[in-house]
Amino acid sequence: MAESSPPAADILKDGFLSKQGGGYRNWKKRYCILRENSLSYYVKKGDNKPKKVIDLTEGRGVREKKQCTMQDWPGDAKFCFGVASSKRTWYFYGSDGKDVKEWMDLIQQCIEKVGKPTKDWGNDPEGKPESVVSKAIRNTTKTAIKHGKGHIPSTGNEYLDGAVSTAADVAENQLDADPHASAKDRLKMAGGDVISGVADTVDNPVVTVAANVAKDQLEADEDLSLKQRLALAGGSAVEGVGEVTEIDAVGIAGGVIKDQATADEDASLKERMAIGVGSVAAGVKEGADDALVYHVAKSVEQGAGDVADHYADNRDTSSDSE
Repeated sequence: MAESSPPAADILKDGFLSKQGGGYRNWKKRYCILRENSLSYYVKKGDNKPKKVIDLTEGRGVREKKQCTMQDWPGDAKFCFGVASSKRTWYFYGSDGKDVKEWMDLIQQCIEKVGKPTKDWGNDPEGKPESVVSKAIRNTTKTAIKHGKGHIPSTGNEYLDGAVSTAADVAENQLDADPHASAKDRLKMAGGDVISGVADTVDNPVVTVAANVAKDQLEADEDLSLKQRLALAGGSAVEGVGEVTEIDAVGIAGGVIKDQATADEDASLKERMAIGVGSVAAGVKEGADDALVYHVAKSVEQGAGDVADHYADNRDTSSDSE
């Protein structure tokens, strides 16, 4: 369903919500616009072209958090809901309970008017629990691969052995993936596993750095601009150098650059400073050998994340009032 700047009078509600991506299941704030027949979301307010238009004529209903049985929500997500259609369930959350309730009520009203409403939420796409037989087969196969990797006889050829080990990693991670992951998502996962496997097998500093850059580009959000991707590549390279040289400070610096590269381009200086503090804390936490250092770094990382979210919310609120 295409959309090209319809009259503002058609808008029932608009504002920012955090939405889960269909690829790597990461969460991004999106500017959303609700009309009677559609829920559109944009990378940022003011964009002329929506990132996606959810066709509410195919809508089944709005689902509360407790009804989204297959969904893993972020730890700070309190006000959550899903929008189920005949093809997929989209997941959202917001920071204001009253505002989220209004979104839920209005979307449900639209679906009841133009869609295919049903309370049979257990049969929503992405809502059906995996069968006992399917889960048993998947877990048994995954366990066999996991324990078998260390007992596969060596061929005497390090590259062939590396290929076998990489294939096992790919299979194990595919079995462990979200049962509802798209083919595109699974291909990205497999690609990342192959890149990591090649780097481990070749064991060359240049290959390690290149693999780090390639994997991060493969897994990056599709919404990133060319400028952001270039900055991300630089951060990935620095992080790779830190891994090769085993210099923690270099690896942490690479992580900081990567997080700044993937931050919202409209982020304020204070927001970016908070993101930077969180990045450093995350790097310290990852390399911590001491329990106290680990827990302190973890607390700083969480606190910095809360501060960054606070500034992001203020930025979005200011944008809404313009």
